[in-house]
Amino acid sequence: MYYIYIIFLSHALILFFPDVAFADDASLASAQLDGGSDPETDAQWGLGAIDAAKAYALGFSGQGVRVGVYDSGIDTGHREFAGRLTAGSFDLDASLLVGRMTPVGGDSLGHGSFVSGIIAANRDFSGMHGVAYDASVVMVSGDIWRYTFDTYTSYAYQYFKAFGIDLVNASLGMDDDAVPGGIVDEDFLQRYFPQALAAIRNTAHTGTVTVWAVGNDATSIPQAPARLPLYYPELEDVTLAVAALNRRGKRARYSARCGVAATWCLAAPGGEGRVGSAHGIRSVKSGGGYMTARGTSSAAPHVTGTLAVSRQIFPRADMRDLRRLVLHTAVDLGDAGIDAVYGWGGLSLGNVVDTIAPHGRSIFAGAAFNRQLSMQQVSRLPFADVSRAGSHKHLWVAGDLASMRIAMSPGSPATNARSRAFAAGVDLEEQDGLRAGIGLAHTMGRTDEDGTANSASAHGFHGFGYGDWQDGAWYAKGAAGVASFLQKHTRRTLPGLDGTVLARSKPEARSSSIAWGAFAHAETGRIYDLGPADMRVFARFTGTAQSYGRVTERGLPLLGYTLHAGRRVSARMGLGMRLSRPFAAGPVVVSPEFELSHARMLGRDDHAVDTDLLGRKMRASTTTLGRDIFGIGGALRFEDPQRGLAASVGYAGSFRKNANRHDVTFGLSLKF
Repeated sequence: MYYIYIIFLSHALILFFPDVAFADDASLASAQLDGGSDPETDAQWGLGAIDAAKAYALGFSGQGVRVGVYDSGIDTGHREFAGRLTAGSFDLDASLLVGRMTPVGGDSLGHGSFVSGIIAANRDFSGMHGVAYDASVVMVSGDIWRYTFDTYTSYAYQYFKAFGIDLVNASLGMDDDAVPGGIVDEDFLQRYFPQALAAIRNTAHTGTVTVWAVGNDATSIPQAPARLPLYYPELEDVTLAVAALNRRGKRARYSARCGVAATWCLAAPGGEGRVGSAHGIRSVKSGGGYMTARGTSSAAPHVTGTLAVSRQIFPRADMRDLRRLVLHTAVDLGDAGIDAVYGWGGLSLGNVVDTIAPHGRSIFAGAAFNRQLSMQQVSRLPFADVSRAGSHKHLWVAGDLASMRIAMSPGSPATNARSRAFAAGVDLEEQDGLRAGIGLAHTMGRTDEDGTANSASAHGFHGFGYGDWQDGAWYAKGAAGVASFLQKHTRRTLPGLDGTVLARSKPEARSSSIAWGAFAHAETGRIYDLGPADMRVFARFTGTAQSYGRVTERGLPLLGYTLHAGRRVSARMGLGMRLSRPFAAGPVVVSPEFELSHARMLGRDDHAVDTDLLGRKMRASTTTLGRDIFGIGGALRFEDPQRGLAASVGYAGSFRKNANRHDVTFGLSLKF
C-alpha cells in the first residue's frame, strides 16, 4: 500500500509551488514569450549565472553529446527540439501497452519538455536556448509517478546502458513525508524498488552519472534518490544532487539543502517566485511557446547541460571524472568549504572552461625554452676567456649569467627565464695553431611567469668537447656536447579553481622528470688588420636538441597535466663583426672588444610542449619569438703572457620580436 503515498514530481519537484501541477494550464499562468529583441542567451538568466558565455565563445555547446532524460516526455513538434531529439527516444507507457518500442509522442504534463529545454533547446534566434544547445536528448518517458516507478526506472536504466548513455537527468524525487512514518531508508527502498535500485547500481559500474534534484520541500536533507549514496556508497562516484539558487545566487527558499549529500551536491539556478515571474527560469512550454517556472527540477538540468558541455571539452574523459570536475569547479557559497546548504557551492561552467586556459600550462613551454637557453650558454663558455695563444695547454673556468624575457602571448603570461652556467675544462691538445679539449658544466635554470605562482627549475649537467684553429688570418672554433636535466615544475595558479572549495586549501601540482639534450656551436671567419683595430668578420651557427619523457603531475589528481614525451630542435645561423684593439698596460695586454651580429632562426620560432588534461590533448606554447635576432656585445680581455693567466668579463644582448636576452660572462684560464 506504500505505492499510494509515493508521489514523484507532482508535488516534490514539480518546479512550482507545491499546489501547482504542470498539467493545469490555468494555474500555470505561464508567461509565454515571443523572443522579443533580447538575445537568446540573455533571455535565460541561468546561463549568465553559470558563466556559460565562456564556453560558447570557444565553440563548446555540447555538440556530439547524447544526454539521457528520464521524464514525462517531450514536445516533439516544438522548434526548440528540432534536430535535438535522438531517434532512440521512446515512450514506456505506449511501448509496454503495444509490446514494442514506441517513439515519444509528446508531453501532456510538460515537465520533460521544460527540463529538456534547459538542457538542450536550440540556439535558433528565438525564445531561449539550452546550456548545451547542440547536444542530443535521448528521452525515456512514461507516467513514472505511479506504482509503475520501480519497473519503469529499471527499463529506463537498462535502455540507457544498452544505448551507451553515460549521462542521465532525472529531475524527480521522493517526499519522505508522503511515506507512513516519514522514513525512506535503505530497507524501504530495497523492499519497494528492488528493480530500480538494481538497474541504477548496475549502470554505476559502467560510469553512468545521474543528476538528481534535491526536492522542493525546504528540508534539511535532500529527497531520495538524491541521497542514494548514503545507503549505497558505490553510487557516490556517479551521483550529483542539485539544490536550487535564486537570482541573487542564494538558496531558493523552497529548495531542500544538500544535508547528508553535501559531498556529492552542488547548487544551480532554479529560480524563485510564482510561475511566470521574471525570477523564474525560462524554458520550453509543451504545446508551443515558452514559460518561466521555478524548482530544483530547473536547477538539475543546468548541471546536466554543463556536464554535456564538459564532455565535448573532454571527449575522452570518464564521465565520473567530469562529475568530479563540476564539483571541484563550483564556486564556494555559504560557510567556507563543503557545507550542508550548498555542498560544494554554485555551478560554474565558466570555471570548467577555464581549466583548459593556456596560462595554466604555459610554464611547461617556458621550462623547455630555458633548457635551450642553458645549452646555448654552455656551448660558448670554452671561449669566454681568451683565444689562449701560445704553445701551452690551459686549465680554465668560465661562467654565464643569462636572463631572457618572453613577451605575453594571447591567453598566456609573460615568461622570465634565468640561467646560471658554470664550466671548467682542460686543453688536451695543442699544436700548429690547433687546440682541443674537454669540459664539464653545471647549469641552474629558473622560469617564472608574470601574474602567476607557477614556476619551473632545472639542474643541468653537461659534458662537451671543444677546439679552435687559426691559420694566418683565418680561424674557426667550435664546441659540441650532451646534457642531462633534472626538470621540476610547480603550478600554484590553477585556472578553473577561482573561488572554489579547493582553492582554499592552496593546492599545487608538481612534476619531476629527466630531459636529455645535445648542443653545438661553431664560428668561422677572417681577421682583418685595420691599423687602429682588428676586425673579425664571421659566420656563426648554434644548435640545440632536447628530448623529454612522459610525466604526470602529482598533488592534483583530477586537474593534473600529463606532459607527452617529445623532442625539440632549435638552430640559428648568422653573420657578425667583431672589433678589438689590444694595448699594453704594464705586463698585461688588455683587449677591449665590440660585436654586432644578426642571426636567423631555422625551423619553428616558438617553444611548444604537448600536454594532456583529462584526455584532452593541448599544446603548451610560448608566443612566436621572431626569427630575426640582432645581437650587440662587448668584452674586456686581460692576459698576462709571463704568468700564463688570462681573464675576461663581458656582456651580450640579443633582441628579437618578442624576446630580449642579456648575458654577463666571465672567464679565467691558467697555462700549464
